[in-house]
This record gives sequence, C-alpha cells and structure tokens, in this order.
Amino acid sequence: MRISLVIGVLSLIMSVGQGLRADDPPPPAPLDAFVIPGSKAKEADSDAPLAEGWPKGTRPGMIEVKNYPGYRSAVARGKDAGYGADNVLFYPLFNHISRSDIAMTSPVVSTYAPEIMNEAKARGEMSMEFVYRSPTMGQTGKGIGAVKVEDHPASAFLCLGVQGDLDSERMRHGVEVLKSWLNDHKSEWVEAGPVRRLGYHGPMTRRNERLWEVQIPIKPAPAVVPNSKP
Repeated sequence: MRISLVIGVLSLIMSVGQGLRADDPPPPAPLDAFVIPGSKAKEADSDAPLAEGWPKGTRPGMIEVKNYPGYRSAVARGKDAGYGADNVLFYPLFNHISRSDIAMTSPVVSTYAPEIMNEAKARGEMSMEFVYRSPTMGQTGKGIGAVKVEDHPASAFLCLGVQGDLDSERMRHGVEVLKSWLNDHKSEWVEAGPVRRLGYHGPMTRRNERLWEVQIPIKPAPAVVPNSKP
C-alpha cells in the first residue's frame, strides 16, 4: 500500500455530500455552536476521495437533508463501547483494507446505539465503517479478522455540519439540534434509525479546520388522510 494511503487512513481515524434539501431553507446564518470564528474549515473530501456518488459534506453550522446512494463498506462493531471507542475499532478495519488492497475513502462513518447519546459515559453498541470506493468493489461477507463487508441501501439523512473537535458533549448537542429540527418538520420527515457521525479529517488537518457531520437517518412522514364522512 502506498505510504500516502496509509497516512490518509491514520489521519481520518486518530482524531476523536450535494444532496436533496428540505423544502424549508436552512437557517440564514450558521449555528454558532458548531462553527469556529476566524478559522475556515477545509473541504470535506480533502483527506481522501469521497465514495462513488456520495454528496459533499455539509458546511459547518448548517442543516440539510441529503440523499445517499447504496454503498458497500467494511464494518467493525463493539458491543460494550463508549463514544471514544474509535481507536479500538480502527485497527481491525485498517488491517482489513491494507491486506485486501482496498483504497481509502472519506468520510469514516461511526454509528451509535441510542443509549450512547443519552449520557457522556454511557456504553452500548457502536460500529465503524470504511466505505468502499464503489459498491461493486470486493465481495460481501466475512472480511479479515472481525471485520464484515456489507451492502447498505440508499437512504436519506438529516445532517449538521460541525467544525473543529466533536467530543461527546458537542455530539449530543448536535443530536438535540437535529431532533428539534425534526420536531419542527414532523409533517415532512420522521426519524428512521440510530445516529451516526461522519469524520472527514484527522491530525494532519489543523484541529480548527476539521469537518464532521452529525446525522440522523430519516424517511418521509406518513401521509395524513383526512377523515371521510359516512
């Protein structure tokens, strides 16, 4: 594996995209809590190329609805993990793509059980994914070690862009903001699964320039059928 690829992988993990918009426009100005004044965030795909068909990253402090295509990824899971368990899951994934000659992409995807988002020290099931460049690359099934290669269906997500560090407190705040948005738009969208985090940059990118996303999977709200008169 090329040295540049190895560095890119380490950069993406060791720190702990244009899609469909909702009918309502995003806030007129970025949400201050997720932006670092005076510091410009890097482009979302600068540490590694985006996977095939993936939308660009959401800009810091902005909320948008994005459609993601079906994709293939290498997945590692932890059953009793905390929010900061990324480094434990990283090594099996890195070993898998290294030995399988799979090119790295951006972003790295981490998905969390609901209880992990409830409290700072809560533990539960989480997963980390290295997304394959193309959904036709490699084969699904058992990977190397504890890694599994899985296909995922096309989905819509409500996304919040975050600049700088994304610790557990800031992550939980982001989830609260997205849930509040969903409550305001409940006639359009409903929550459809566990929260996930997308990481686009690592230590090789300056801390204040790193870009993340907090995402909640969503689906269209059920149509309201008016009562018919007998």
